[in-house]
Amino acid sequence: MTVVPVHGEVDLATADRMRDRLTQAAEESRCDCLVVDMSRLDFFDASGVNALVSVFKDLALQGRHMVLAEPAPVAARVLEVLGMDRVFEIYPLVEMALAHTGGVRDENGPVRDTVPERP
Repeated sequence: MTVVPVHGEVDLATADRMRDRLTQAAEESRCDCLVVDMSRLDFFDASGVNALVSVFKDLALQGRHMVLAEPAPVAARVLEVLGMDRVFEIYPLVEMALAHTGGVRDENGPVRDTVPERP
């Protein structure tokens, strides 16, 4: 399992970068489950949802899984309005996602770089 925190603004300008970084993290770790920590988002729109759906579909074709964890209020609103709770497993806390998927979070564990990359 790999946890990838996303932060800041995910919009048309950064959604592709987020998608690429999530894909890269999944490829590098070869994890069965990718946990996207959405707790530090300041802005999130439909382009971010499209990027998440793309990664979700790619992983599903490989027999792997992706869950969303701790969406910031702005992200939770967008996901709810678009009915994405019918597509994604969404957990209110990262720790709950890890517990459900059998992962354990530790300081040296499977936490990847944040996306979009910080300058």
